[in-house]
Amino acid sequence: MAGQTDSAGLVVFRLKNMSRYFRTIQYLFCAYLFLLPWQTRLIWHDAHLNGFVWEYGRFSLYGSQLLLWLILLLFAVWLIKNRPTKLGPLNFFERLYQPANFIYWLIILFVITSGLSIFWALDQPLAYYRWFIVLQSVALLALVLLSTIKFKLIAWAVVAAGIVQGLVASWQFITQAVWPNKWLGLAKHLSELDGTIVIQTATGRWLRAYGSLSHPNVLGGFLVICFLFLVYLAVTANSYREKILVVVGEIVIIAGLFFSFSRSAWLALIVGLVLFGWWLHRARQLVWQRRFFKLLLVSGVILVALFSSLPELWLARWQAQAPVEVSSLSLRLTFTQQAWQLIQLAPWQGTGIGHYTLGVVKHISSTWPGYYYQPVHNLYLLVLAELGVIGFIIFCLIIFSLFWFLARKIFRGETPDDDIVLARVISWLCFIAILIISLVDHYFWSLEFGVVIFWLILALNIKVLKSGIN
Repeated sequence: MAGQTDSAGLVVFRLKNMSRYFRTIQYLFCAYLFLLPWQTRLIWHDAHLNGFVWEYGRFSLYGSQLLLWLILLLFAVWLIKNRPTKLGPLNFFERLYQPANFIYWLIILFVITSGLSIFWALDQPLAYYRWFIVLQSVALLALVLLSTIKFKLIAWAVVAAGIVQGLVASWQFITQAVWPNKWLGLAKHLSELDGTIVIQTATGRWLRAYGSLSHPNVLGGFLVICFLFLVYLAVTANSYREKILVVVGEIVIIAGLFFSFSRSAWLALIVGLVLFGWWLHRARQLVWQRRFFKLLLVSGVILVALFSSLPELWLARWQAQAPVEVSSLSLRLTFTQQAWQLIQLAPWQGTGIGHYTLGVVKHISSTWPGYYYQPVHNLYLLVLAELGVIGFIIFCLIIFSLFWFLARKIFRGETPDDDIVLARVISWLCFIAILIISLVDHYFWSLEFGVVIFWLILALNIKVLKSGIN
């Protein structure tokens, strides 16, 4: 009896230790999400084209990456200790029919296909570097899928990051300046400097807010994701403190999104909110409907106040007739033409992962200043140009399968009696927002920050598709 008691006590002690150990991983992961927008980095291999910096040829080590690697290492130890169920050859094909597992194996196939493109890439070290970012993001996906990190904690971490970005963006617009700080990963941007993203009106040049990110559109896209997570927190908030934090977050995030002046971000947010309102109407969840209506009402008041104080800026942005807007649209059209030229040159194998801009230099135009070389502002064309037809088909299968399977689950008339259903809807709407923005931008494939956000949202969608989420 004494031996059995000692043994039971030892088991309880180990379980408590493993529980604390995993809570440490969980909180570190939330800290990682909170710090992710800060672009503090060590550029360990610089790159130049025609005498100017070539951003898409640089090799960088981000501060947030170090934290992610630590989390993945700790999680690997946790996995070994917990001995997850192994997938044997006899039940492989049976499990393959399950939607989430089918998508998971498509992702593995996509990783292999993108890795194979290294062999015919023009600059193999660059291809290895870009492939490593994909591998790192897929490891993050595995962390989310195999762990029990709570959805609500993830939502709070992302929203907290969005609040900070909204405050920084608002201050940048008010002061019309982004001052450099290498420790925070901030570059210098002033409205009077060439290369700064601005809105041009009859009253002058107005700086668009960057936050701590590389471009106002990247800030706008991130704040859309933050706001959709905020919707989840708003309709599930129970305590007075949670409701206060939601209102503060709403005001700041909406302001930051406004000052980014990102058209694609606003389009994605409007589509997401309309779809969510439609789903709530079909679900007939009256409590959530009332809370969502209050959220929209407060947001509407904030936007009316901001629009009424700066009407000429948004008018100039939407009309797109100022010289800077015309030049930007013309450059985007040129990028699209270049993308089709690259695709025709190597339709099956592509230029190699991370090699779009280098492909343009080698095969199309080599006389531009280095900062002019940018990926085509369409993620789907970019994937097709870099990975070829086969990689593009696998990528599209992942996107379409996940979209379709989740849409069937969401709109099959399921009663929203718990937070799992709501988490599923919010994850799906974040996914739709990314797909919409990706029609006119590239950063979810070309920038380390965007790649991580893309795979994080992908992971959350696969998890809620598979078995729900905590």
